[in-house]
Amino acid sequence: MTKNKDENWVEVAETGKQELASLIAGLLRSEGIPVEVEGPASRPWPETIGVLGTNRITVPPDRADDAREIIASHEKEYSSRSTERIESAREEPGEE
Repeated sequence: MTKNKDENWVEVAETGKQELASLIAGLLRSEGIPVEVEGPASRPWPETIGVLGTNRITVPPDRADDAREIIASHEKEYSSRSTERIESAREEPGEE
């Protein structure tokens, strides 16, 4: 999807990992939100150091609040699941 040149899209997330940027973009697209990922893979030179290695996830301004809410909701859900896995991994075999 190409951005409208007259519209300034809004950054809703950034990450240093292309894979995570792709997952976030897929999540937002699955919710019907247009999304663009700007990062090292979208540039003609392979810069992955510092700010040049950052992947920016952008959406139209009128969808930014929805996008942030979706991202936050999934981060919270993932965080609670990760904690459960860590805690269950600490339990001794045979304990309940």
